[in-house]
Amino acid sequence: MILEEIRSEDGTGTLSYLIVDETTRASLLIDPNLSDLLALNARIEGSGAHLQYIIDTHTHADHTSAAGELHKRHGAPLLMHENTVHKWKVVDQGDQFGIGDILRANAAIDVQRYVTNGEIVSVGSLQVRILHTPGHTDNHISPLIEGHLFTGDLLLFGQAGRSDLPGGDPGQQYDTLFRTILSLPDTTVIHPGHDYEGTAARTLREEKGLNPFLAPRSREEYLEFVADFFPPLSDATAHGGATLQCGIKRIPSADASFKNITPEELSRKLSDGQDPLLLDVREPFELIAFGAIPGVVNIPVSQLMNRMGEFAPGREIVVVCQSGNRSLEVANMLSRAGFSQVSNLVGGTSRWVRSGYPVSHPSRPMKPNPRA
Repeated sequence: MILEEIRSEDGTGTLSYLIVDETTRASLLIDPNLSDLLALNARIEGSGAHLQYIIDTHTHADHTSAAGELHKRHGAPLLMHENTVHKWKVVDQGDQFGIGDILRANAAIDVQRYVTNGEIVSVGSLQVRILHTPGHTDNHISPLIEGHLFTGDLLLFGQAGRSDLPGGDPGQQYDTLFRTILSLPDTTVIHPGHDYEGTAARTLREEKGLNPFLAPRSREEYLEFVADFFPPLSDATAHGGATLQCGIKRIPSADASFKNITPEELSRKLSDGQDPLLLDVREPFELIAFGAIPGVVNIPVSQLMNRMGEFAPGREIVVVCQSGNRSLEVANMLSRAGFSQVSNLVGGTSRWVRSGYPVSHPSRPMKPNPRA
């Protein structure tokens, strides 16, 4: 199998993939972007392979698919999930966010073959297994080919795609990630539909260690985390036109060295007499209203950049917030600043409380003392 990645230069961070069967010279193109039509045609014709199929993993909201134009030129049928037949029911919902025209353009592209979960599509001698992976949209699929999983906008590097788009559902996304994706072998290579940082492909094992969307959580905790992670869709498209990104850039990079720690692991660490700095980065009123883990030092995110010099060198730091989102960003920032023993508390104070561990309720803002 030959796999070529085509990175768009139109600002959408779109990734398309050309897969060629070396035995028969049949090929498959996944998630072609109309802005890259010339480059895609050059890759297809330069490969010397016959384009047998095109797959759009879902109805895109941030760019127009090139599937229709490529079908005209090469005759290759477009494959999409059977739920795509209902796509017109949601496209008009995009108008309030400035993405209605893109949704309608993609919905107007003819689909020559609908596929279902578990179906096997043959591309020459290659066997493409179709996984129905709803959450980002209800018609989302992730093709699996010889240990390579093409996750579209469901799972991105270090994050997941938005689940508040028309047809999206964060609960379905949780089920897909934790029941379908995480059931695959750790050696599975992840190829997302977008990348905003120039990241190379990663294995599922590597992604589980870096991606907060794959951290152990209950469904309820996941819904809370997602609601806090993404800015409102109306804000993401506030400038008019299609400015939407299906992911955002607030993510740990591949070289980030912080770890995720669960409430159970932190409790054991404290019970064993270890003394990490518990850095709570919420605003003081949040500690008063929602409670604080005993012993935390409170420095809000807004003050942290100017106060990192107060931390004792070499001190182990566990970063805490309400849901585990702000603390994720701070843990990433601290690790990039050279702090080598940094952990992010997964699920934050909310999960700590749900796990049965105590909190205190300070009656006034806490005085920070990070060197204690």
